[in-house]
Amino acid sequence: MLLILEPCIIVGLSKSSIIQQLQEINSMFKTKTVLSQMQALIFGYDFQKIVNEYNGDKGVRNFFTRNLLNVMLYVHMAQKHSLRDIVDSLRSKMNLWYHIGLRSISRNNLSYSLMNRSNVIFEKTFYMLLGKLQSERKPQTDKRFKFNMPLKIIDATTIGLCLSLFDWAKFRKTKGGIKLHVLFDAKEQIPDVVNISNAKRHDITGVDHMPIGENSIYVMDKGYYCYKFLLKINKMKSFFVIRTKTNTKYQIIERKKKTDKRIKADWVVKVSSLKAKEYPEKLRVVRFYDIEKKKTYEYMTNNFKLSAMTIANIYKARWDIELFFKWIKQNLKIKTFIGTSENAVKIQIWTAMIAYLLVEYIRFISRTKFSMLKAYRILSDNILHNYNLFELLFEKSPPDFKKQSLCEGQLLLSF
Repeated sequence: MLLILEPCIIVGLSKSSIIQQLQEINSMFKTKTVLSQMQALIFGYDFQKIVNEYNGDKGVRNFFTRNLLNVMLYVHMAQKHSLRDIVDSLRSKMNLWYHIGLRSISRNNLSYSLMNRSNVIFEKTFYMLLGKLQSERKPQTDKRFKFNMPLKIIDATTIGLCLSLFDWAKFRKTKGGIKLHVLFDAKEQIPDVVNISNAKRHDITGVDHMPIGENSIYVMDKGYYCYKFLLKINKMKSFFVIRTKTNTKYQIIERKKKTDKRIKADWVVKVSSLKAKEYPEKLRVVRFYDIEKKKTYEYMTNNFKLSAMTIANIYKARWDIELFFKWIKQNLKIKTFIGTSENAVKIQIWTAMIAYLLVEYIRFISRTKFSMLKAYRILSDNILHNYNLFELLFEKSPPDFKKQSLCEGQLLLSF
């Protein structure tokens, strides 16, 4: 049997070879949607175990917990604005429901699920995916620093809410809000811990349930200036870098030699105020002059080995968590909410964190060189298209329109 595959080339193929090629081409047309490929990285025994633990699917007939997670991932990736927007969009694509495991969807079902499914299921799923990423990916290196210790950043961000709709989130007289307390890994560029609280809570209260590891460096702004917390870090044989307050009182014990013109002071000190009992150990104060901003900053640390400039640069790395907060607020759906209950808001936040980790996990397993933002944009633009997930994240050359060639698939299928 003769089959023309390319102009001016005649290739002899057996019947079995033709069938095999037809099957390969047929499999290409059966590629799952990008969303279904993403959800395959989450769903499995561990996810179902979490759902069963919190009775997520008890009494449910059609719209299961995994369906809710699928829909919320779609919300974050496709930037949907309301319940009606979500339902109308998915109903227009009913031919894809089978591939994403969806049987039915309505505004009532979605609203009821957001109100009643435990948000802890999605919190546990976030940490399950986080553990998967951390176990499979090798520790990342940070070219900004020579030391090998993990660099952790602690900070919080407030998300404003309309008090008339979210009456449970009272923040001020006329304003509502919630607060995200985050422990961010500067080298891995992923959040290690996320806590959600009312916006009334002070930043320092968010660290109560944050684990403090050994031989790590923790960076914080002055909102976390609490000697009891700093002593806790010191007792764990870890280090901290924090900005001092204007009323911080200390006694200078030793003046160290300045190694850079931007370093205005490098002192060994002890706390001299009434708080001295809360932190009896020696501390180090570094004063750094920022040439660009023409401003002097004062940092306090319990690390006496690193250079003063390294201490200043470590605090500068704290900006990474600010960029993280900016990224999730600009790209994921956490500034406006499709449900008004506390549970619905928390589900939306946890699924946003899951979406962030999923994109990072896909970047890792695909070995792409694309940035986080570029990978997210490509995945979100093709979220319901039947493209190979990993082929999307590689640079492709534009087609050469001058070169006339026939498609092998077209010839084999005779169209």
